Amino acid sequence: METMIRNVFVIGDSISIHYGPYLKKMISSKFSYDRKRGLKEALNDLNKPIGANAGDSKMVLDYLIEEHLNEKRHDILIINCGMHDIRVERNTYKINISEDDYRLNLNKIIDIGSSISNKVIWIDSTPIIDEVHNSRKEGFLRYSKDVERYNEIAREVMIEKEISIIGLHDFTKSLGVQIYQDHVHFKKEVSELQAAFISGYLNSL
Repeated sequence: METMIRNVFVIGDSISIHYGPYLKKMISSKFSYDRKRGLKEALNDLNKPIGANAGDSKMVLDYLIEEHLNEKRHDILIINCGMHDIRVERNTYKINISEDDYRLNLNKIIDIGSSISNKVIWIDSTPIIDEVHNSRKEGFLRYSKDVERYNEIAREVMIEKEISIIGLHDFTKSLGVQIYQDHVHFKKEVSELQAAFISGYLNSL
């Protein structure tokens, strides 16, 4: 009997761009893999939410609204946003997306995502180390406490809406502190481990 290949579509930030090629290979026997397009633009500057880098929750929501209007359909929709929501402007210390707006956006994201897919899976945001991330002389700031808080908000929304969560934050944190290639992105071997962690969940479906 021929196994039916289901499609997995990923909407996420630059972290997902890095683990994506490994994930695609690891799930290829059961799933086809695709993601929000625009890899070339995204790879030009991984700190800018453009192209394949889906950006903050408002940008993800806008993208999903467009997908819905275009009558797109997916078997499994994997979504993550949060790291661009918690960006803090260096001069004003203003956070990009407030907690209330993040919660509101996530509720809408899940509602629309569920309407254009058979299953939505949420992946939480990966850890940062304040001293490493904010040692840069320019660019926006991020704080670990905000990662934790926004992951908590996301978890509350997902539990309420009965959406599966892949806990990439705690898994990544368990790998130690020598895992970064820069202020926020991970070494290749770490991205590969993240992909293996996610594929373990997907291949069990």
